[in-house]
Amino acid sequence: ITVVIILTTGTMILESLPDFNRTPDACFEELTVENCKPRPFVVFALIETVCIIVFTIDYVLRIVLVHSEDPRAIGADLETSAAKATLKYALQWLNIVDLMAIVPFYLTKAGFMGSSAAVLRVLRLIRVFRLLKSPKLRTCVDMILNIVSDSLPGIASVFSLTSLVCVLSASCLWFAEGSNYSVTDFSDEYPMGVYVRANVNGFGREPTPFTSISHCFWWFFTTATTVGYGDEFPTSAAGRVIAVVTFYAGVVLMAIKLTIVGGSLKKHFPSWNAQES
Repeated sequence: ITVVIILTTGTMILESLPDFNRTPDACFEELTVENCKPRPFVVFALIETVCIIVFTIDYVLRIVLVHSEDPRAIGADLETSAAKATLKYALQWLNIVDLMAIVPFYLTKAGFMGSSAAVLRVLRLIRVFRLLKSPKLRTCVDMILNIVSDSLPGIASVFSLTSLVCVLSASCLWFAEGSNYSVTDFSDEYPMGVYVRANVNGFGREPTPFTSISHCFWWFFTTATTVGYGDEFPTSAAGRVIAVVTFYAGVVLMAIKLTIVGGSLKKHFPSWNAQES
């Protein structure tokens, strides 16, 4: 099953590449989206069908035969009836993942999904979570979940502080870069006026991209987390000073969160390492 999961995941990645898609012949007869939309090679559909059949057989057999196993193996009591044991097993989250991985295929083949079929195809990738059934991966995931659970209260507190800093920084940036209104600049494009700021070289003006405080939130998070996409940046002297302060505030906030997570990791890692050894 692991090999089949890797195979079907790999084929879905490959079929997204333009090199493994072809334009239908119907596109040369009538130019429409339906006729000209590139389609993956047929071999990918064949591989997917075979893999889905394997997943379906595996899922059905496990659901049908689980009542013959020891109920304690699925977390049930010895007195649990076969029907309840089967239901309990089917509702385990990894088995729900298995079901969600195969249902979209049959819904698409039955024609029920229509335009939503492309979205549901992406759900096929959730079957990679089946790899978590591996004991080593499962214990690792359990450790990570314990770390996140222990760190969550501290991270939530830091997020509250981050929100306050976000509002403050965004407000300051908006006043520095987005509060200067002009009716003479760019009158052809904006006859009723527009908010302007200094351009990059400082010798001219341009419409500001920071049109509101809430619009500046995006800039804050990309800056404070040191991502820095560069799609929006301050150009005025005051705006750049605010950006520098935001850089350092972001580093401090990130350091606090990493310290919280690091402390939780130090607590849970030794026990996980002992189990692996």
